[in-house]
Amino acid sequence: MVSGPALLKVSWSVIEDREGAKLKPFFRFGLAVLIAGAPTASVSYCIEPSIYASEPSFSGHEPSAPSSFQKPDVPYCLSSYSYSGTHACEEYELNAYFDEVEEYVEALEEYYEEALSFAREAIDYANEAKAFSNEIQQFADEVLEYAKCEAEDVSTQHE
Repeated sequence: MVSGPALLKVSWSVIEDREGAKLKPFFRFGLAVLIAGAPTASVSYCIEPSIYASEPSFSGHEPSAPSSFQKPDVPYCLSSYSYSGTHACEEYELNAYFDEVEEYVEALEEYYEEALSFAREAIDYANEAKAFSNEIQQFADEVLEYAKCEAEDVSTQHE
């Protein structure tokens, strides 16, 4: 079998294109690049890991319940209504009281909706945090494999 410089001499003399022009310069350059780039010993290639995970975000804004000071007080004119069934209230007093009750109930409903939204966000955050944790664990595993590959490469480079 022919190898090394003898192979080069044989190869250069036989390579011609269709018109018969010799392609020696191109072949020499290509062969020189291949020989220069060819490793003399077995070389491993270690790929450094990278991570593209983004940390989950959480507003942490807890809803606040309506203040107890917002809770409407029963007007004095209705104090006897629970046991007598009658009251001494004017219509405007009753309307004002019912309006306050309605506003307080609306505030409680808004608090409920905010609490539901907060709970959903907390659940989403927990799921994102778990996924982020899994990505970080995978990255750590890849770093370990990279470190092992580099260590093996360094320990065998002198052979």
